[in-house]
Amino acid sequence: MLHTNFLPWLSATVTFFLTFSTATQIPLDTPTKFPWIQTFASIGDSYAAGLGSGSRLDWSCSRYSQSYPNILHTALLGDNLNRTHQFLACSGATTTEVLEKQIPALTQNVDVLTISAGGNDIGLTPILSACIFQFYLDDAAACNASLAAARALLANETLLFNNVSALLAAAAPKLNPVHGRIYYTGYATFFAADDTACDSVSWALWRRVTPTATPHLSLALRAELNALVRSANSIIAAAVRAAGPHAQFVDYDAQIAAQRGRFCEPGVQEPAPNREALAFYEWDTVDVGEDAGRLLNGMGGDVREGSFEGEIARLINRTLEACPGCEVEDGKGWVDRNRTRTRGEGEGVVGDTLHWLIPDSYKRVFHLRPGGHEIVAGLVLEDLERRGVREREGDERVTGGVVDDGDGVGDKRLEL
Repeated sequence: MLHTNFLPWLSATVTFFLTFSTATQIPLDTPTKFPWIQTFASIGDSYAAGLGSGSRLDWSCSRYSQSYPNILHTALLGDNLNRTHQFLACSGATTTEVLEKQIPALTQNVDVLTISAGGNDIGLTPILSACIFQFYLDDAAACNASLAAARALLANETLLFNNVSALLAAAAPKLNPVHGRIYYTGYATFFAADDTACDSVSWALWRRVTPTATPHLSLALRAELNALVRSANSIIAAAVRAAGPHAQFVDYDAQIAAQRGRFCEPGVQEPAPNREALAFYEWDTVDVGEDAGRLLNGMGGDVREGSFEGEIARLINRTLEACPGCEVEDGKGWVDRNRTRTRGEGEGVVGDTLHWLIPDSYKRVFHLRPGGHEIVAGLVLEDLERRGVREREGDERVTGGVVDDGDGVGDKRLEL
């Protein structure tokens, strides 16, 4: 079910359309909200797929029902029974993989296309492992190395810029030539970095022989991780602006912060996995209506290589290969040693999947909860509605189907 923690007006809108769509009879004079959106498509990484948010719609790519693309399609874009939704986003995808595997699968004449990609290009998973959870048991040098690698990738701005630009250029011919639009969603900073209250908090999975070696959520680390997210957003936004007025960057970071939706918010004693305002998943978060026993005591099956959760599984298996006697820290779950390896396998690999050995809830850490996805979907909806009002009132000219503000300059970054 949809959470109401964020944007009460949005939740009311969601409830209305979910109820409306199940009506047995629709009055003939009921207008379709966005009649021009006949073909809706969504591509990208695990943030677009909605990893862990709601019910699972797809196994191989980990697409979920309370992802912002599915919220838009099923609840916010109206009751157009002729509208189709190509949901192609896939957990673990880089911009290059989206370009090579998802763009070619898009149909022609897409009216609205949402994209989220770029986080995997800068090594988000290695950073989360080395600096936060240490899924592969290592020392502080691994965290420093992963941060340095991400900094280097972002310092060379042309790399991510060119990757995003190539993706947008390939997507443009797939759009409806009259009014097709792209909404490219960014990322949100994970932490509040206002005080040192979290400096003693550790989310490291493995028990340390030397407790002083355990990584903690220090103020310096939180500020560094936030800076990396902001740098990535800045580069992606620049590439989106350069793509032309048919594309817009959706920046939702300020909304998450305003809702106190990050980890380590002032006055919050971490861990606080089920805090109402929290926009991201901690390892033991249980959303309303979810089965806590399944999430915290079950494994949920093997995972696909190359996905976000597949990389976590690879690192867990690698740790147990090197350290069979390693123990999980108290309160951080457990590990199933009976499935660590089958003869002839390497690092838990079974075909194109890997054994998952820890609680199922770890698969979605640091990804948006339903309330966070509602915020993203709401920003897209606001822009679509605003454009519709302006066009009806004649405040803007439409040249070649692209909204033109009349100043000769195309629309720029979406900051609501």
